[in-house]
Amino acid sequence: MWKSILLAALLPFGTAQAAVRDLTVPMVALTGYESTRLVGQWFEVAQTPSFLEQDCHGTTAEVTARDDSRLTLKIVCHKSSLTGPILPLDGVMAETNLGLFEVRFVKLLELGNLQVVVLWQADDNSMAVIGSPGGQIGWIWSKSAHPDGAMLDKAKAALVRAGYKARAIKPVDQFE
Repeated sequence: MWKSILLAALLPFGTAQAAVRDLTVPMVALTGYESTRLVGQWFEVAQTPSFLEQDCHGTTAEVTARDDSRLTLKIVCHKSSLTGPILPLDGVMAETNLGLFEVRFVKLLELGNLQVVVLWQADDNSMAVIGSPGGQIGWIWSKSAHPDGAMLDKAKAALVRAGYKARAIKPVDQFE
């Protein structure tokens, strides 16, 4: 029952995602990308509006390797404030091509698979940019809760090159 209510509330929001990304701009994954570069603990330091993470604060993502070549994704979001209740989003990431993944959220199977693309990652793996062709998500993940401003600007530029509107990229509050 709760899933039906959640989906009824989220799906109309999902159809508006084209407003944050120009869908005519091709989305290109990093060439020769190695999925193990995503493994680790990340802070979501910026994002575009997302049906998955409405009003989220202090969002983190943990990516771990599995025995079957897929990755486990555990997103933790605090609703309404940094001290708000936790919304866990657990999923499995299956690489379909270099830098291209299908994400399946365990408690939201009705949503199906969400295709995501690694658009950019710092050479030292300190920051990564992930988008989706339909504009459903645009994430900037950092190994630091408060990354260097110049590096964050590079990450935002990667989203803009992929067709995301600069005004749609918003910071995510993080703990000090």
